[in-house]
Amino acid sequence: MAEELKIIDNKSREDVNLSPVNKIEIYSFFDPFNTDCFKLSAIISKLRIEYNQYIRIRHILNPSLKVLTKCQAQSTSDFDNIALAYKAAELQGRLRAERFIHLMQNEIIPKRDIVTENMICDCIKNAGLDYDVFKDDLQKSKLTESLKIDLHIAREMEIEQSPSLVFFSEDVHEEGLKVEGLYPYHIYTYIINELMGTPIEKNLPPKLEKYIQKKQLVTMEELLTIYEWPEKLLNKELKKLVLQQKIEKLQYPEGNFWQSKMPKI
Repeated sequence: MAEELKIIDNKSREDVNLSPVNKIEIYSFFDPFNTDCFKLSAIISKLRIEYNQYIRIRHILNPSLKVLTKCQAQSTSDFDNIALAYKAAELQGRLRAERFIHLMQNEIIPKRDIVTENMICDCIKNAGLDYDVFKDDLQKSKLTESLKIDLHIAREMEIEQSPSLVFFSEDVHEEGLKVEGLYPYHIYTYIINELMGTPIEKNLPPKLEKYIQKKQLVTMEELLTIYEWPEKLLNKELKKLVLQQKIEKLQYPEGNFWQSKMPKI
């Protein structure tokens, strides 16, 4: 474990002119086709629920040659290249872009589907993004420049694999802590508590049906991470929601998933 928790120089933040904030900054480098990155999204969701007032998370599609090659191999044009699509979505707001990439992963990971233009179109609209603006933004050369900036950040932080999280305190002169790979939830909370240096009051998760309604598609592993209930109790609550016709159980090559039948929020 200790070998994977690496101290890195904070100069990478200064190089890209990121001003300090009164929160812990977390840089999340992900590969949209990677199963561990998909699993880490549950941990990030829980961190956001419990520590929202203490952290700020920035998602960066890992611009390594390996990841960008996968994005290119899955595409036939700029309109179905997930790397460019994510950068275009970011121009309408990072939270919506994160919502878009989560919806895309819901399609790619469980079903092992190939990325298509129609899939991207549906996910853009379901994420609350303007599709016409998105199409215009896809044609802009600044997307390539934006990817180059991400590549510069990744190189400065010595990102070698996905997923990787890099934690910084509000002091830009302090070194950051890099965590490569996927770890139990308590590892990430320990880092946050250590960096804060003061007692932290955690928030409680929302009601189960509200969480599923917001996420639209969830795994049992994700729900166990968020709620920390015994699996028997969680199954009982899920069956109640099935009987109420609020959710349905789906079976995919990657396992069982629960999908909301409630209106999107």
